[in-house]
Amino acid sequence: MPSAQELVRKFSELKTLPHVALRLTKLVNDENSTMHDFEEVIKLDPVLVTRLLRLVNSPYFGLINKVESIPKAVVYVGMKNLRNLVAVEALRNLFRGGENENGFSRKNLWIHSATVAIISEMIAKRIFGLEGEDVFLAGIIHDIGLVVEDQLVGDKLQEACVAYDPSRNTLAVCEQEAIGTDHSQVGSLLAQEWRLPNEVLKAIRQHHDMERKHSLGTIVSILQLSEYIAGKLGYSPIVGRFDQLPPYLVRHVRSTMSNYKVIMRDLPAEMAKAKDLYETTE
Repeated sequence: MPSAQELVRKFSELKTLPHVALRLTKLVNDENSTMHDFEEVIKLDPVLVTRLLRLVNSPYFGLINKVESIPKAVVYVGMKNLRNLVAVEALRNLFRGGENENGFSRKNLWIHSATVAIISEMIAKRIFGLEGEDVFLAGIIHDIGLVVEDQLVGDKLQEACVAYDPSRNTLAVCEQEAIGTDHSQVGSLLAQEWRLPNEVLKAIRQHHDMERKHSLGTIVSILQLSEYIAGKLGYSPIVGRFDQLPPYLVRHVRSTMSNYKVIMRDLPAEMAKAKDLYETTE
């Protein structure tokens, strides 16, 4: 059976983040970067310029006056939001695909990922008082390993989907049995190649680790919360199936239930605002 490293190597020969995305990620990680540096990179990609201006003038940012210049757009969006926009733009069409008989599809996976990203950002800001950009990025990309598996060992992934029963196991366990690795391992290696932040890599690698008690407010614990909420609302990559919350997060949610009810109440409006971020081209 292929290892996670073998899958990533084969996948990277077919799909990689664009040069612009890699350069922007490098700039985000460089504390000496300036807005001018970002502007110069963005100018290299006319499609990205168009989407950047469309996004900054969308309900997602809710600006009163229309923004028509790249420098102003970069200032309004911010460096990390810009990095996230580029990641979304690079990834969205990797998730195109119809549903199979086991309820898994890349389209469902993309909507799930976008929902998790939005919920994660809401939880980070509203529950823990944190900036949400890195959490959003982790949400968008946390299940990218499933796309790799679907493309390279799709029949084995289907075996894992058939065996997946949230009352008895996790999808990651079923992947290990059918494939020899799982999407958390594959996704973290791919994200490492893309030079994403270490905390994002850790969250991708551990978001199905239900045995360990992760610190509240870390990206991995927020991802686990968001995946559960997304599943309860019907946004899971495999229709009707999603992992249960580990006990420590159950206790946390119960202790702050009123705050989570507000997040669930506000989620449809937040998703409507962010539609430009996650819609795919057909």
